[in-house]
Amino acid sequence: MAILRSTKHALRAVRQFSRNLSKNRKGTAALEFAIVGPAFLALLLAILYTMLIYLAQQMLETAAQSAGRLLLTGAAQTTQLANGHVGMSASDFKDAICNGFSGTDSNGQALNIPSLLPPMLSCSRLTVNVTTASTFNVASTSPPTFTYDSNGVLISTGTGYNYQSNGNGQNRIIVLQLIYLWPTGTAPLNLNLINQPNSNHRLVATSVFTTENYSCSASQSSC
Repeated sequence: MAILRSTKHALRAVRQFSRNLSKNRKGTAALEFAIVGPAFLALLLAILYTMLIYLAQQMLETAAQSAGRLLLTGAAQTTQLANGHVGMSASDFKDAICNGFSGTDSNGQALNIPSLLPPMLSCSRLTVNVTTASTFNVASTSPPTFTYDSNGVLISTGTGYNYQSNGNGQNRIIVLQLIYLWPTGTAPLNLNLINQPNSNHRLVATSVFTTENYSCSASQSSC
């Protein structure tokens, strides 16, 4: 009988605990968040991951448009720079994009251009490609091929800096490409936009235009 009474008391206690537990809603929100929260945070991080790449692409496009105007108007080809160069070399042009430049144009007017590359982008990850084209065709705007060694070190970008022809510039089709290696990685939800070694995503901004009629500086035979 004692055992039976003890069993009844135990069952009664279990039923009472079950009723109390079903009525107690404390901690429900925390439990629900523990279930849904990780997936929600992963989704937010994946959106941020993608958004940053699109933001960097838009910044690069803006820089390409501004840099293209230097070639379109002849400023890059004819300006006498503070370092003494008349017409920008490949390194001068990249430095002008990254840091701005000052000098004198072919008419003797002072130029002072600020940096064209947004602070969010690093000059060390930027590659500039300038070529000429005979016609407006898709092949002329194909992105250059980057080559890496077995250790993933970039050894060739397949790019150049060529805009010159004999005489003054006019109606010359120039293709300007800014290529940027955006550091990234695998995002939550297994989102992976890596397309280059060393966890980089290559961004390419292309600007194609026809140069205006401009005159060379007095010290130039062609520009």
